[in-house]
Amino acid sequence: MIYQKLEYVKEDEEDSKFPVKQIEMLKPHDEGGECRFVGHVGLGMQTPVGMQQIPVSFEIEAKDIEDAFSKFAAHANPQIEDTRKQIEQEVQKMRKESSNRIVRPGDMNLENQGNVIDFDNLK
Repeated sequence: MIYQKLEYVKEDEEDSKFPVKQIEMLKPHDEGGECRFVGHVGLGMQTPVGMQQIPVSFEIEAKDIEDAFSKFAAHANPQIEDTRKQIEQEVQKMRKESSNRIVRPGDMNLENQGNVIDFDNLK
């Protein structure tokens, strides 16, 4: 199916969690289909390289754009939490993997062995 994409942005200073809401309305090119609504937010997370904005997208079941904006927070919150948990699990996994390694000084003359010993791969 071919869709026309329309982008809507709503600013709401009274909403402290989502002061700016962004929704894409995917309108079917053919008359037979129904519109789909996709919300977008940026999840701010502190990473080893500083604060990063992680994009989070989610579908909103709604009859029109006003209905989609009214349901925005209800659909955004669970998706944000799922994304946050996935990222935290990945960071923990990376920390665990890096703690199982010893970095040798670079001046050791060991050809083709690199400077990292990975204990997970030792036999």
